[in-house]
Amino acid sequence: MSFTTDLINKCNEYTNIVIGGTKINLPYKLGAKNTPSKIILNLINSGKTGSALQTWATNNPDKTAVDCSGLVYYALNEATGGAVRRYFEAKIPGTSLTYAYGISAANLTSTSYGSKLSRAADMTPGCTIRFDNGGHVLVITDVIKGSDGVVKQINYSHSNGSKGPHTGYITISNQSSDLGSSSQKWVDKAYTDSQAKNYYNHTIRLNFL
Repeated sequence: MSFTTDLINKCNEYTNIVIGGTKINLPYKLGAKNTPSKIILNLINSGKTGSALQTWATNNPDKTAVDCSGLVYYALNEATGGAVRRYFEAKIPGTSLTYAYGISAANLTSTSYGSKLSRAADMTPGCTIRFDNGGHVLVITDVIKGSDGVVKQINYSHSNGSKGPHTGYITISNQSSDLGSSSQKWVDKAYTDSQAKNYYNHTIRLNFL
């Protein structure tokens, strides 16, 4: 499979969890770094089914939640065969990363570890999006181009406080502009277009990509 496919699949492990025919919407909790396999095991071991399972998942975030950096680190690291862990452990001496102890949203979107991109045309799957001055991170999963090669849409995944892990997209009307430009339109169940643009800081292509 391609890197893009691997990245989408790894993000979908959080956004498309189905247990016994019931799709589970995972909660968000700051500091939660649960992997998809751990979450699924906890859900099964709860003994709940149907709507009761969703209620249990919502009420037990220590066992079922993932925060923004937890999702992005897991998905990117898995899709790159461990490149995230190797890179940041080398860059930050003394750091020993696990999925339970990952890398922060601020570091995942820092210009110290990657190049800032200001044109939608230059953005690729795996690029990270900085929100709220480094308090939140999203990861670009796919860049959709028309038959003319012009970028039409950018898809992303993230986990935020109001909606947990989910996907969103940005309709691109001017590929030479940044994602916060009035030319683009954000579609996300957690934010309006204007809210997303207010949170947006920049997009980074990390050095190991």
